[in-house]
Amino acid sequence: MNLDEVKTWMNSAFEALEDSKIALDNERYKMSLNRSYYATFYAATALLVKKGIYVKTHSGTIQRFGFEYVVNGNFDGEIAKIFSDLEDDRENADYESNYFISEDHAIDNYDKAEIFVFECENYI
Repeated sequence: MNLDEVKTWMNSAFEALEDSKIALDNERYKMSLNRSYYATFYAATALLVKKGIYVKTHSGTIQRFGFEYVVNGNFDGEIAKIFSDLEDDRENADYESNYFISEDHAIDNYDKAEIFVFECENYI
């Protein structure tokens, strides 16, 4: 395990959370959702890297995270579901021009991402 690399991924997660909050404050809800998702992605990647696991795709990261941390009972399944739910929302927001995100929806996603990232930090 490369602890510096794990810390770098977690720092990226916290930066993405901060970016999400800035976007929320500026009513840029699609951007906020994007950054909320990436906060979870970076945090999940940090936990996989902690185990020496490197995955090349987003869907692969979600699947491997589930296998390594949820199936083994180390991580609450409901909290882990945040990761895949945010990925679905992020894809819709990024690739569907008419996808609408309300302020409430963006705030909810930010709150969930924050929970996920802090839960991951507990495993570091």
